[in-house]
Amino acid sequence: MWLIWLLLIVPGLICLYALIIRGLLHKIPALQKFYAEADGFWAKVWAICGNSLTMVWAHVIGGIGSALELLDPVASAVGDPDFKTQVSNALQANPKILGWVLIGISTVTIVVRLRSITKVV
Repeated sequence: MWLIWLLLIVPGLICLYALIIRGLLHKIPALQKFYAEADGFWAKVWAICGNSLTMVWAHVIGGIGSALELLDPVASAVGDPDFKTQVSNALQANPKILGWVLIGISTVTIVVRLRSITKVV
């Protein structure tokens, strides 16, 4: 049931952003500098990450950690009860613990980067 709602709502939100919200955001004076340097998708990703590979790395590690944390819900949604076991055998460790470790690494990386940004300013 929730999957049907998700499939109906997400495309609508994407269209709403592309057709209405994006144009409104371009007109806000505080965001004009951001949109001037981030016009394409990858340019926006680079600008959101603060033009820093450290932040890109932190987001990648955080994404991997979050994906590992979601193994149980994904296994239930797919209907494969052995999915977590298969991933555990492939990783040779508990994926939930690996997920928390990667989230911790991401948090430390982001905190260190933000600390270094505040020293420069």
